[in-house]
Amino acid sequence: MGVNQKDIARELGISITTVSRALTGQGRISPQTRKLVWEKAGELGYELNPTNIKENVHQSICIVFNSRLQSLPTDPFYGTVMAGVESECQKYGYKVFFQTISSPHDHSLWELHSTGQLDGLILVGADVYPAIAREAKGRGIPVVLVDNWEPEMGVDCVVTDNRGGIMRLVNYLVSQGHRRIGFIGGPLSHRSLQERYDGYRAALRENGIRRSSDWLWLHSESGPQVEQGRQGLHVLLERGLPVTAVITDNDSTALGVLKECEAAGIKVPNDLSLVGFDNVELSEHVTPPLTTVNIHQRRMGALAARRLHGLIEGQDSDVPLRITLGTELIIRKSVKKLV
Repeated sequence: MGVNQKDIARELGISITTVSRALTGQGRISPQTRKLVWEKAGELGYELNPTNIKENVHQSICIVFNSRLQSLPTDPFYGTVMAGVESECQKYGYKVFFQTISSPHDHSLWELHSTGQLDGLILVGADVYPAIAREAKGRGIPVVLVDNWEPEMGVDCVVTDNRGGIMRLVNYLVSQGHRRIGFIGGPLSHRSLQERYDGYRAALRENGIRRSSDWLWLHSESGPQVEQGRQGLHVLLERGLPVTAVITDNDSTALGVLKECEAAGIKVPNDLSLVGFDNVELSEHVTPPLTTVNIHQRRMGALAARRLHGLIEGQDSDVPLRITLGTELIIRKSVKKLV
């Protein structure tokens, strides 16, 4: 009995669908996998037909973000994530381009796909409309979410341990003698920010601390994060600054708090301890350097690209994955130990 595609798939540990794509030139597949399949087919004595193979050495991956973010590549958090995406995509020979979306009814992506200019999507941040992921999935376009997840859709995603990271911050502040710990963040419509707020509440409960609504300022809508930090601290000051420490759900918001403290004559950490979340590069270079939680941003991007490559190759495409990266506490000089 002659060698068939099932034999090749078994030898390489890949799906028969992937082998078929490689041998016929139909469907999405990377140049590396195509070459591997053809080499194995020749080695096993499979009858090859070179006229079947199509030269499609460059596949295009689109990184999509909401136009509200203005410039994704220069964003202190997502810019690093995207560097990880691009670096990983280079290994597979993918071309990478960016696309902003301002409406869930934007058809530009689907037009690109219909003309063969789009092979996969990476949707970045919580502001990307769920309808985009839903439409992509319906059209059979491989898609991965970054820093967001839509469990009801069964879409692959790469996220971070937001809840656990904030709990580490609370536990650290408690270890330094703080019991009145405030929180500035939001909007809670963003899943990652909701998880961080949930972690704050859970950690206070575990430490036997009964929180007060006067300690909180949650933004209801997205906006410039530095300005939101300034606004949040201004509100806490109007309440008589009822806390000894403030947690913000990202470093940019913490920088806004720091600016407002300076304007109000409040010294960090002598008068108020402050911690952030994300560990963007600037957090180490402000005065005082900011205690924060490190997220492996570049790794997030690389894992998203790697998973998208797997989906394009047909690897475990029937099992949506939620990849969660751990965090680490970065202790600097923005927290005062209380006696």
